[in-house]
Amino acid sequence: MDSKNIQIGNTRYAYYELPNPGKAKMLLLHGMLVESHCFEAMTEDLKANYHLVLLDLKGHGKSDNGKSYDADYTNDAIAADLLTFQQAVIQEPFHLVGYSLGGQYSLKFAGTHPELVKSVTLIDSAPALSTKGVFLLLYALFTTPKFFRNKEHVYRHYDNRLAGLGDYMFKHCVVEGQNGRYLLRYDKKNLAPNTLAKSALRTKDLWESSKHIKSPVLILRAEKSAIIDHKIERTMKTNMPHAQIVLMKNMGHELVFSKPKEVSEQIEAFIRRC
Repeated sequence: MDSKNIQIGNTRYAYYELPNPGKAKMLLLHGMLVESHCFEAMTEDLKANYHLVLLDLKGHGKSDNGKSYDADYTNDAIAADLLTFQQAVIQEPFHLVGYSLGGQYSLKFAGTHPELVKSVTLIDSAPALSTKGVFLLLYALFTTPKFFRNKEHVYRHYDNRLAGLGDYMFKHCVVEGQNGRYLLRYDKKNLAPNTLAKSALRTKDLWESSKHIKSPVLILRAEKSAIIDHKIERTMKTNMPHAQIVLMKNMGHELVFSKPKEVSEQIEAFIRRC
């Protein structure tokens, strides 16, 4: 896929487009620490029936970093950028698919601009992480090397998590630094607000946004992932009583990499039912 660029405020965003004239448009938003190519295998199935647009989120992939969390990474700031992107590139109501962090941004956008969204699919994503999910995320961050000594180190670290993941990470998610070392390509300012109070307000805002979504919603909950627990699922159903929740059996949080066809099939079947 070849990237295009668009300037939104102070940020140069990179995005990818797989045109399919006359078909409904679909925007896919990736998760934290990865970028748009995480959906590449899924696009092989989806591109026949949709005009696909994939956006590298701010601080990821080929898009610019923000200046600070408060200025550039709040829910409102991202939703405003997505609105500008919709007006400039998509230019019509669209299907919205968000994975992990991208799912949280999808919740915010769909709740703020419900008239622009035809459907929402959340891939192992929720307004909040379960307690176990928070600890596992922190563990993953703390056990990720500050730098990788060489290409083989990147492959070894990520292939230990999922076979083949190292190749993706090396091609798309690291940059070469000094002395042949490699660094993850993401902006740490995007990880979380810098105070617990701001984090709580961010989560509260996402839960509130979920109440205002008018379009059909599909939630793909990965069975082996700790992102969504039963309590979070119940609250999502309360806030979005029209949502459909599908348990993706024997799948972990990396399901867009490990089971892309199964994920695509669920999305297409859901949209056909809408």
